Amino acid sequence: MNKKLSMLLPVIATCGLLAGCGTDYYTKDSTVFVAKNGSVVSTDVEDFDTAAYKQDDLQSYVDKSIDDYNKKNDGSIKLKKLTVEKKKASLTMSYASTDEYTDFNGTKLFSGTIAEALAAGYDFKTDFAAIDDGKAKKCESSEFLDETGYKVVVYEGSSNLHVKGKILYASVDKVKLVDDKTVAIGDKYSLLASQTTGTESATESTEAVKADATEGTENGADDSVSDDDILNSVKQDNEVTFDFDSEEDNSAPVSYITYVIYK
Repeated sequence: MNKKLSMLLPVIATCGLLAGCGTDYYTKDSTVFVAKNGSVVSTDVEDFDTAAYKQDDLQSYVDKSIDDYNKKNDGSIKLKKLTVEKKKASLTMSYASTDEYTDFNGTKLFSGTIAEALAAGYDFKTDFAAIDDGKAKKCESSEFLDETGYKVVVYEGSSNLHVKGKILYASVDKVKLVDDKTVAIGDKYSLLASQTTGTESATESTEAVKADATEGTENGADDSVSDDDILNSVKQDNEVTFDFDSEEDNSAPVSYITYVIYK
């Protein structure tokens, strides 16, 4: 879960904002989706104490946080959908760029070419593996650093990471390959220890519906997140009617630096 969202509901210790809505971005686990143009959709999934808090209160608080940011920063963050079901909260948000995602969440996210990443100060000084047919094989960064046609995402968080392309290389530490577009991130993972991916593991981790799938509807309205949705967000004006700040939880979420190189 990203840092900013974890602070939005400080009184809900291990709970928080969840996402995972919209046809194209449904997922059972918190996931950051990065498009090749640098736009982002985040899905955060956590437990939610339905006995203590109501969905409407959560909705108002999130709306206010997004609206305040957009007004102060000329931002284009958009809340696509927020649901609370069976003590689970689900939140899907879109951002025009990785910079906007980083600024709002306090979690670093970079997307660009390898040359742009190097210019931004990312040194690629970590262990890497090449990915081929679901198998990971240790390699040196020199194998891809001079490639001009590759894109890279650098993420300093703990959610799953999904790119709009085929993953060719990835950093090894704290990473597990879910499918050819997605990696899971966590203490128990090592890319070289997870050599294959299958239908069962992919289903258990991230269930992102393919971009060309038929868009879903809810009460006749389109709930999917398209590229236009990401770039053309709509501000929402709601008053805050619930105080979530009475008990603060200042614990910092665990995060890792993950590199994903794709084409």
